[in-house]
Amino acid sequence: MPLLKPRHPGRARGTLLVTLLLATLALSAALAYQAADAYRSHRATVESTLRDYAGLAAWEFSRRARERLEIAVEQALWPVAEKIEPPSPGQALPSPEYIVEKAKTWQCKDCPPVAMHFHFRVDLSDRSVVTTVPDAPKWFISWLADTVATLASQAGQTDRWNFSILAGPLAERSDIVAFSLVAGTDGRPRAAYGFHAKFSGMEPVFAKCLDQRSLLPPSIAGDQPTDSLLYITVTTRDGRSVYHSAAPYAETFAATDTLGVRFGGMVAQAAIRPEAATQLVIGGLPRSRVPLLIALLLLTGGVGAASLVQLRRERELARLRDDFVSGVSHELRTPLAQIRMFAELLDAGKLRTDDERIRSTRIINQEARRLTHLVENVLHFSRVRRGTARLSREEIDLGPLMDEITEGFRPLANAKNVDLRTEVDEGIIANVDGGALGQVVLNLLDNAVKYGPSGQTVTLRVQLLDSRVRISVDDQGPGIPPGERARVWEAYRRLERDVNAAVGGSGIGLAVVKELISMHGGRAWIEDPPRGGTRFVIEIPGARRRGPEDTAADGTDIPSEEEIRV
Repeated sequence: MPLLKPRHPGRARGTLLVTLLLATLALSAALAYQAADAYRSHRATVESTLRDYAGLAAWEFSRRARERLEIAVEQALWPVAEKIEPPSPGQALPSPEYIVEKAKTWQCKDCPPVAMHFHFRVDLSDRSVVTTVPDAPKWFISWLADTVATLASQAGQTDRWNFSILAGPLAERSDIVAFSLVAGTDGRPRAAYGFHAKFSGMEPVFAKCLDQRSLLPPSIAGDQPTDSLLYITVTTRDGRSVYHSAAPYAETFAATDTLGVRFGGMVAQAAIRPEAATQLVIGGLPRSRVPLLIALLLLTGGVGAASLVQLRRERELARLRDDFVSGVSHELRTPLAQIRMFAELLDAGKLRTDDERIRSTRIINQEARRLTHLVENVLHFSRVRRGTARLSREEIDLGPLMDEITEGFRPLANAKNVDLRTEVDEGIIANVDGGALGQVVLNLLDNAVKYGPSGQTVTLRVQLLDSRVRISVDDQGPGIPPGERARVWEAYRRLERDVNAAVGGSGIGLAVVKELISMHGGRAWIEDPPRGGTRFVIEIPGARRRGPEDTAADGTDIPSEEEIRV
């Protein structure tokens, strides 16, 4: 029976987190959709209510306009109904001036008059037209005779107060014609008396409709004046403007109502000022939350994406830590195995000659140095990552320090048949932490020996450039591609070609170099040496050449503080 492979707990936890993030994003999207849908529904309801209010205002204005127009026209034409008796066939008809004179005897003080252009009379028996002005256009006389005769034939029997209004473009003019029919003794229309006026002549009648109380009920409009809430227009059937109120508003919330055929089919429209929505509807027009919802959705998506990136980085970090533990374990196991083997040989007395015992002691010492170097690396890395690393800087002569470092490292280099050379300028004094700088140089040398070929030459150079000390380590290895040189300074990072190689490594050596040099205020980089391979370079400020003040009176060097403490 095959064994089931246990599921990695980190992978299961990551899958759960991804599922929760996707569920959160889906929930946020659903809530955003619900909120947007609620906004659309709320706004549609408010807009419908405002249009209903506009329809109510348009209906009320049309009702008032019909009343006012009826009073205005009857005021102008009342003599037709009251003073003209039904004429018999062949009886002469009164002139239109008769109507004008009689109309002056009765005026309604509260009724605004229509600004009339002229009066006319149409004899329906022969379609002759008589006007109060001598210059009435012939086209108008012809149209008037045909139109009035046609409408009179459709009217049949007439009452004494019957009248009609014609409004519209008459030969591209904005005119209104109002007339009333006079019936003969037989009850059939005999003549038509009326007047001609411009659209502007009707404005006082429509304006009077707005001087009364508000077109909307007080429970809706409160004490707000009509012109602050509504924009009223009156047009003909074909859209020509007859009247409009003073303050024009956008026709977003508008409704229309017709005045009827008797009044020329004129149409009244009421438009509600959008800014007045808060006064007419509780809460007013809802503001769109779509931008906010989109921003929140994008923010949620951004947080989810950032979480996924962070999760991926966490997984990558976990993998790198596993590689680090594996690398450190491998690094520790090899020297420990060497130390244990030669210690057991010494303890068991199996080494017969002095040369064998000296060689075993030398190997134990060499592997112990390697262990010490590795442990120091881990300790430095841990302190830097925790932020507890501190430098104890003092002025140190780098010549003796470099000699000590290279002599301690030479057994490790000899073990790989590496020729270690040094080129150190004499008399360089640098303000550094000796232990930290020693760890940096050891890491660079160890990196050069570890990844270079057997039998290569590794060169350590120390130079003074102005007030900076430059330390470089050249090897004869395969080199580092320019695109990967920035990555090698990162913790746990190794080149792709070295991941599966037999060469072990913890992946923190160069990261420790970078951090310690940065703490010194310096910098580190990689160059191509003239003869191939790789050159690691570090620079630290605060260096100088040894001067007379560094020499005692007897000619010997002044000991450093570290030497005094020892």
